[in-house]
Parts: sequence; structure tokens; C-alpha cells
Amino acid sequence: MKGTTVGLVVAGERADGYPGAALAKARSGVAFGQRLRKLRLAKGLSQRQLAEPKYTHAYVSTIEAGRRNPSPGVLAHFASKLGIDVEELTSGRPPGLTEELRTALHEARVAASDGRLDEAREALGAVASGARRYGITRLQAQAAEIEGLILERLGKPEEGLERYGEAERLIAAEMPSVRANAVAGKARCLQALGEVSHAVFVLDALEREIAREPHPDVSALEQVHGSLLDACIDAGLLHKAAEHAAALRAIAHRVRDPIREGQMHLHLAHLDVIEGRPDDAEEALNASADAYARSGLKTETGYARLALGFVRSRRGDLDGAMAVLEEARRIFAETNDLKDLTRTLNEIARVEHGRGNPDHAVELLLESIGLLKDGDTPILAWAERELGTVYASSDALLAEKHLRTAAELFDRTDEPVEAAITYRVLGDVLRDSGRPDAAFHAYRDGISRIEAEPVA
Repeated sequence: MKGTTVGLVVAGERADGYPGAALAKARSGVAFGQRLRKLRLAKGLSQRQLAEPKYTHAYVSTIEAGRRNPSPGVLAHFASKLGIDVEELTSGRPPGLTEELRTALHEARVAASDGRLDEAREALGAVASGARRYGITRLQAQAAEIEGLILERLGKPEEGLERYGEAERLIAAEMPSVRANAVAGKARCLQALGEVSHAVFVLDALEREIAREPHPDVSALEQVHGSLLDACIDAGLLHKAAEHAAALRAIAHRVRDPIREGQMHLHLAHLDVIEGRPDDAEEALNASADAYARSGLKTETGYARLALGFVRSRRGDLDGAMAVLEEARRIFAETNDLKDLTRTLNEIARVEHGRGNPDHAVELLLESIGLLKDGDTPILAWAERELGTVYASSDALLAEKHLRTAAELFDRTDEPVEAAITYRVLGDVLRDSGRPDAAFHAYRDGISRIEAEPVA
């Protein structure tokens, strides 16, 4: 999964978590009048006692009947007389509830990152229930977003898409900035399902909406530009990815949330790698890991360390790569992140092969394949191909077996370029083992995958 995360504080929400439009609604109508009357009677006060010394009992009566809307000063007076705060008076929710739910959301987010998924889901259910009961739709939406993130990590993008859609519906009437987390999650799921163009489309649409806001929220801007950078790379639109990277760098100094900061640096590093800037990528990935560590997000820290190991291994720093890859391996084992653990095992095996330790490489790759079992995933295909590559110098038949398995897996997971690369490696193995006709057929199969790939 791509290293992206759900933010904890929704863009544009007031510090007390209660939107101005909802406050105005809570002040008006019969519902508020009934709440005021119930609270007054529970306190044992008459209308006159509640009103004095500033107002009259008749004024209280008109408010309780829903015929008048109280001003902020009146609300403060009533709340003082009733011994509650204004939020409880206007919304009916207990004082401090919003902050309690927000804290519970953060704890659920950390639990999910630690791999304590049952604990996270139980907490999210409680938050969603409390938020729904008291009409705090933004927090209800955030709970759905974190549930979507958990489903992504479990390799269930279809179900994750449903959760992000639910979050988006809950806050459909809010400003576009508020929907940034939900739409970004939706886009990631679409990418995982192979619908990259659709992912770019929904993110582009949101970016245009946010751009029309008077004062776009910086967290929302980071989310949408970072997500577009990633999706555009996936779609092969590198010029567009570079535009979004420039937009991210322009707001980098304004990003204060460490989760957003870690996410931003991870996205920028992705483009740095693609465009051949390993030094910049290393700097960004170290900054990403530091920010995620400050956030208390263990799995996300692992993403940054795995990516850094990838960068170092490609530039020939195998010892440096091994150091951070072993750190990533430990993190993913602790958080029960099977998908990223197997990715890390595959990369460590590649490094070990490069360091002249083929037996250890084989051991790691067999462990990875055993964890993935019989699933059709590009990660499994990559492990099979790497295993075939390791065997190429010692056992041509085993190499052929694993390379053909890898090619079939890449075909089934709609990865034509990776399938073509695999057939090229297979052709080399067959040629070097004295089977030129079989090698010719393998090369031809690889070329056919590229020819069948549509031109963007």
C-alpha cells in the first residue's frame, strides 16, 4: 500500500468542534426551546428565576415555545444560570464530548498503526455511535475514514471504498476542504483496484473545488496535491506529478500536523526517485520517518524506512539499505502488516543477493512466498521473479519454474510491463542454459505484453 494516512483534525472545523451553521440551527426552533425547558425544570428553576435579572419570564416563554432565537449573550446567561457551558446548552451534548471523541479517534488511529486492529475497531465503533447520537457528523466521518484505512491495509480496497464513500456522504454539505481525507482514501482504493484514471479524475475535481474556497485549508491542500502526485505517477503523467510536487513544496513551511508532514515528504520522495534524485529522496524519506515517529504512527514509519532501503539499494549502498530494511522488517512484524512485511523481505533478499549471499536470499524469498501463500498479488509475483533470478546462476530448471510462475502472476494481476521484464529474464536464463528456441519464445512473449499495452 502506498504510504499515505488519514488526518485527525478535519480542515475548517472550529476549535470547539462545533460548526457555526449547526450552532445557528441549534439556537433556533422548537428543539432548542424544548431542551431549554427540560434543563430548566431539571434544575428546579421557574421561567422568572432563569430570566432574572437581565430578562423577563415572558421572554423565556417565547424562546421555549420556539418563537424567538436567543442571542450569544442570552445563551451565556442561560448557561450560567443552569450551571452548564454554552455547547451543552446549544447542542445537548455533554461538555467536553467533542474533545473526548477526538482523543478517542487519535488513540484508535495509533492502535491501527500498531496493528491492534480489534482494539481500533472497537474504539471507532464507540466514537461513531457517540458522534451520531449528538450529531457531530465530522467526527462520525473521520471514524469511517479510519475504518477505510484499516480495510486498505487488510487488502480489501472494495470495502475500503465503501467506507470512504460513507464518510463523503456524511460531510457532503460541508466545504470541499473537509472532504479531502475521504476523497483521498477513495482515490487510493481506486488505484488499488486498477482504476487509476478514475482516481485522478475525482482528485482533480476536488482540487478545483478547494481552489474556489476563499482561504483553502493547508491540510486539505497537502492531502489533495500529495494524492494527485501519487496518482499521476501511477498513471504515467509525470509532468502533472511534477506540478503537484511544486504545489506541495510551496506550502511545506505551513504544514504543522506531523502526520501531514510525514505524508508530504513520502509523496515528494516518490517523485524524486522516479526523476533520479536519490539524495533528495533520502532527505525527504528521513524527514518523513521522523515526522511519523513524532506522530506515534509505527506502520507509517515503517513505510518511510522501507522506501529509504529501496533508494539506498538502487544506488549501490547495500549495507546502508540493509540497516533501514531490517528496521522496517521489525516494525511490520510487530504491527502484523503482512503485505509490507513481505515487500520488505523481498527487498532484503534482493540486497542479500547483491551482497553475495544467495542462500540467505532464497531463504527470505521462500519465507515471503509462504506468507503470501497462493494469492494473486504483484508482491508474490515479484518474490517469484527474484527467486528465479537468484537460482539463475545455480539451477536453470528451478529458475525457469519460478520465472514462469512470476510471469503468470503478473499477467493475472494486469502488470504487462512487469510480465515483459520477467519474460526477458526467463529468455536470458534459457539462452544461457543452451535452449535458444525456448529463449526466442520467451522473448517473443515478453514483446507481446508490451505491444498489447495501450499508449497513454
